[in-house]
Amino acid sequence: MSEGEETSDSNPNQLAEMPFRLHDINLKFELSNIHAVLKPVDKVRKEIKFITLLAYSEWGRELVTALIVGTFAFILGSLSAEIFSGGNPDAVGLEGLKNVGSFSFFQMLLSIIAWVWFGYLILTKFPVMRIHSISLLLMWNGMMFLQVLFHEKNTQFPTNMVLSDMMSGVLIILVILFFTYFFWKAVIETRDLHVQIHHVHEDVRVMEKEMREHSLVGWGSLLVFWLMTTFYSSWSGIHYIAQRTEPNSFYYIMHIISGLLIVPVFMLLIWYPQRMLGSDARISTTAAITAEIEMKQGGLVIEQTAKCPECEESVELKRETDGQISVPCPSESCVSVFGIIGTACNICKKKFPSRFECKSCGINSPYIDCVPDMEAW
Repeated sequence: MSEGEETSDSNPNQLAEMPFRLHDINLKFELSNIHAVLKPVDKVRKEIKFITLLAYSEWGRELVTALIVGTFAFILGSLSAEIFSGGNPDAVGLEGLKNVGSFSFFQMLLSIIAWVWFGYLILTKFPVMRIHSISLLLMWNGMMFLQVLFHEKNTQFPTNMVLSDMMSGVLIILVILFFTYFFWKAVIETRDLHVQIHHVHEDVRVMEKEMREHSLVGWGSLLVFWLMTTFYSSWSGIHYIAQRTEPNSFYYIMHIISGLLIVPVFMLLIWYPQRMLGSDARISTTAAITAEIEMKQGGLVIEQTAKCPECEESVELKRETDGQISVPCPSESCVSVFGIIGTACNICKKKFPSRFECKSCGINSPYIDCVPDMEAW
């Protein structure tokens, strides 16, 4: 891993310059050379390669430690003599814990401690993604629990499955899909807002280029892969345990192999949006942001350092605590009314502009040029 991460670890609110960008990534072999229909696959491969190389280049000691701790916690919880032997199905609750061997019990405690440590590292290193990281961990546990429900009355699931016996598990799947969609939508819309505010330009082609640089197609593919991996790993593990009379070690081995992919992909999913948007961003949907803007409109903090980029004349604008710029309403009838760029004024319904004309030198410039740009992406 690169030593350049030491700077970002010491000050998480400032991001170091990127060692390379998405357009610098090249594929050794493009599937589109075989057929043009495979071009989207090349796009996904390119972005996943970019995410992986960027993580390899920038992950410092703390992130690598979190990765090792999470993987170690999974292995400790999975490789147990109690699982190998099948355990005692008649011993449950406290009685079941009493029947667990001393080494297995100690191993279980170590696994719990490692998971708590892993959760602490994740919550402290990814403040922007804190809520969403908890949601992903809950979804992982939900995947395991729904497999228990699926195998409760049918140990051969999905063979001979009966829909009436799957209602509880299907309900959990729907909840997981809902949270997944909300997570994906929040990241996508926050990315869109980030580009519109921090990379605004009068040339549409420049804006389109920035949007391509901030593409999340590869990240979305990793999210789908993570869901599929957690589902399969949970199914194979529960399926192995459910077949107590004739256990098949293949399912157990696949549970371990697929499970080893869950933690690193999980960390990529929560690290990449924060790396792209900055540690001061807030991942939320447009609807939630708009609702908060309407409730807080007029109560924002004045940005004292806003100056004209040409003559350094003071520019009247405000800025919210999450970094979004609020500008005066273009209508003369709306006095002292401010709002976020692109949103509509509550009084005159006009949109708040992204550009201003300096009263001193007459230059027409984007509002974003008046404030220091702390973004590295």
